[in-house]
Amino acid sequence: MITAGERQSPAPGSSPRRPGSGFVRCAVRRVLVLPAQLLFVLLVLYVAIEVPSTFAHNAPESGAGYLLGFAQAVVNDFTGNWGQADILSFHLPWTVVYAYYIPTSVQLALFALPIAAAIAYPVSLLAGWSRRPAYDAPARLLTLLGALLPVFVVGTLVLNAVFFSYLGWFQDLPSQGLIPSSSWFLDRGGYPSWILYDAVTRPTGFPLIDALLHHAWQVAAISLTKTLIQASVVAIAYVAIFFRHARSIVRSESGQGHIVGARSRGVAERTLLWRHAARTAAPSFLLVFALTIPEYLVVQFAVEAAFVDQAGFGYLTFAEVTQGSLAPLEPLVFLLALLVLSWTLVVDLLARAIDPRELNAR
Repeated sequence: MITAGERQSPAPGSSPRRPGSGFVRCAVRRVLVLPAQLLFVLLVLYVAIEVPSTFAHNAPESGAGYLLGFAQAVVNDFTGNWGQADILSFHLPWTVVYAYYIPTSVQLALFALPIAAAIAYPVSLLAGWSRRPAYDAPARLLTLLGALLPVFVVGTLVLNAVFFSYLGWFQDLPSQGLIPSSSWFLDRGGYPSWILYDAVTRPTGFPLIDALLHHAWQVAAISLTKTLIQASVVAIAYVAIFFRHARSIVRSESGQGHIVGARSRGVAERTLLWRHAARTAAPSFLLVFALTIPEYLVVQFAVEAAFVDQAGFGYLTFAEVTQGSLAPLEPLVFLLALLVLSWTLVVDLLARAIDPRELNAR
């Protein structure tokens, strides 16, 4: 008869598995694959932009010429040699332009992501767990409307809902970025010295933080309110995307053997949902979030363009595309690809750390 100790002992000639060794191996593999993934994205980008451009100018290159051009593009992307930008009537390096635009988009994301999580997590759990029409039908209807309505329509509806209240409180327009509008500043003597190009704040570039640092309390209140308005629109649009994937995850969790067994022993449904299913579904939710990061970025960029956020990445992208210029988008897509791949790596490893079953299966 095999005892428990004998059953747990490793096979002869094999070394015992150290705790966490599977996670380390998985992390190393994912990190090593990341450069290859990024190079593939850059190759697709180069073919989509540079190759049609050469044919349009009747100057197609040889295969070796395209290969050398791609190699030079990769070197430029990784070294930050992105050229000059003619934007906002200034001739600036693209590295400087992106340094101006990143903080505003990050500030919006820091508010939008928690709001989206606070909505998506319980809604997905409740709608996926309960098969009652009273829970499932309204959630599906709301997410369907959120998926069908364009972001611009959702933004317009939210703006109309808050317009008069916001105008009465701040004597300002609720759109036009994350700082007060130009008319608001002109009515109060003009822009302060810590706001550059009528949109970029200093020293950090984060409008809310910079307003607090300069003791501009009313500007900080307006920035916080505008950020929450835009973050709510981003969350509403993104939750509709997230819900379609998350609901099926919870449905499958509700039929797992340990859940069925606990239900047969009389464990309350509320306990099964919030203590067991919510915890076991969390890693899968994180993976869904990682996979839908590109959709999230599209939603946020569309909101920034709709709200005329002149210091946001979305407005910058929209302005460059409408001008018919694709070359400046090459470093932007490089940064976004690096962000998406890195964030997917982090979230995937976090999900595996939370759910060690994934590691033990490898």
